[in-house]
Amino acid sequence: MTKIQGITQLLGILPCLTSARRTRPLSMDELRLVERYRELSENDRIAMRCLMDAMRSVSRF
Repeated sequence: MTKIQGITQLLGILPCLTSARRTRPLSMDELRLVERYRELSENDRIAMRCLMDAMRSVSRF
C-alpha cells in the first residue's frame, strides 16, 4: 500500500474510528495524523478532503 492510499484510507475512517470495521491498530504516525486532522477547522477539513480526492484521481498507484 502506498503512503497516499494509507492517508486517504485514514482520512476516510476518521469519522468512525470507534467502529468495529477497523481491523488493525493505528501506527504512531497515523495517530499523529488523526490528532492533527481533529485540530483542523471545518473549512480546512473540507479542503483536505478535496486535496486527497484530487491526489487520488491523478495517482497511478
